[in-house]
Amino acid sequence: MSNLPTVYLATDERMMMHCCTMLNENGIPSSFLNRQGISNKTNANRYKLWADNCRCMDIPRHEENPNRILAIYRRLMELEDRLLARVYPWSFPDQRYEECIPTERQNKLRRFLRLPCVPADRETIELAHSPDHYQFLLRTAAMSKRQLRELCVENDLYFNNFTFLAASLAAGAVIECVNAVTNPNMVAPMTTRAIALVRPPGHHAGGLNRCDRHDAQGFCYFNNVAIAAKHAIASGRASRVFILDWDVHHGNGIQDLTYDDENIFYLSIHRGFYPFTGYHNETGKGAAVGTNCNIMWDHEEMGNAEYAEAFRRLVLPNILSFQPGLILVSSGFDAAKGDTLGDCCLTPSMYYAMTNSLLAAVGWDIPIVVVTEGGYNHDVIADCAEAVALALLDEPWKEDETHYETKTFWSTKSILPVPSYQVLQHSNPFGLQRWLSQEPLHASKERKLRKEHALASIKRSAEALRKAECTIA
Repeated sequence: MSNLPTVYLATDERMMMHCCTMLNENGIPSSFLNRQGISNKTNANRYKLWADNCRCMDIPRHEENPNRILAIYRRLMELEDRLLARVYPWSFPDQRYEECIPTERQNKLRRFLRLPCVPADRETIELAHSPDHYQFLLRTAAMSKRQLRELCVENDLYFNNFTFLAASLAAGAVIECVNAVTNPNMVAPMTTRAIALVRPPGHHAGGLNRCDRHDAQGFCYFNNVAIAAKHAIASGRASRVFILDWDVHHGNGIQDLTYDDENIFYLSIHRGFYPFTGYHNETGKGAAVGTNCNIMWDHEEMGNAEYAEAFRRLVLPNILSFQPGLILVSSGFDAAKGDTLGDCCLTPSMYYAMTNSLLAAVGWDIPIVVVTEGGYNHDVIADCAEAVALALLDEPWKEDETHYETKTFWSTKSILPVPSYQVLQHSNPFGLQRWLSQEPLHASKERKLRKEHALASIKRSAEALRKAECTIA
């Protein structure tokens, strides 16, 4: 193997079969790959994923459509090519590396280590969901089109005969990542970092404000992250799991499924809209009081500075205090500038910095699995996913390479990790306030007001944890 850092990658083209478009009984149209900018001849092996089995037309009729993970997958493959070209340049730039480098050499230089995706089994899924919900989704595989249409919820849920397969594959992919980065037999994994590129997303599934008939809601069917967290604990792969959810929507499903579990800490940074949950005073139940933290933004257009302050004041201190054996990141990209639903202003560099700060805070020994959730602008989510992957691969971020940075008054230095004793004592002099004070004088009153609201939200969350007798200042 190469000495360069690597990351496990779990995904499966069959997740694209869950879609709200008409199914093409003859398979994908012959022009499908070309419309996606993929050459059948040159890239047949490279893009074999997505080229077989997917029977969905590529006409997006819903925000949560198959092209979301296709966009991210293509970008990650392009990133791997660029990183490979840097260490193994070839003479013919118009050729892909498969044509220039021997197969054995290719495998040693790969930065993404592919993991097979196996559908999660019933026993594992029922660690989080009820048997009735499992049976409900299983039955959809044999339902008629009319029955499936009757289950649909406008602007929310849709079903086809492949919904159960896609949802169980998504849950299974996250479980495979957890199994790969952890090992109860003390055998060192090849890497302690992984990306689960999955759909449908999962963090709303299982929320208490769900439909009376089943746990599905908010584009979500099985709660991928909650299932994986409970699996890690039940299998002895981790005694404590920290879940960080930076999707712009509150992960009500994760919160409700872990609310009374003292071995799982759930922290969410979200806006106060759908699903209209995730208030600062929701800190856990029973023995788990103090293991749930919500940072709810009251305003739209929250950006890098606000998230950096949240990391400095709450995210990193909570992680260091909880001392987890595994970190799961519910990585929605819908808080990014340009998303069609989120109306926030994070840049790709912020996703890089947030990921990098986690890695620097806990080191290489604590496994981290990043799981895709929301995010609906295909170009934006590809940019943000690449930024997260670069951080996981321990590659530098070059801010001058992206147009996002020209309108940003924030620096990655604002959330550089500090010694744990400083974090726990809340005495980091190198925090965000230094950078907030340096914003241009022409910053609008509305912008300053949003920052004041953000600080108030963070303070409310911190105070709620103190009242819950949490040890984190």
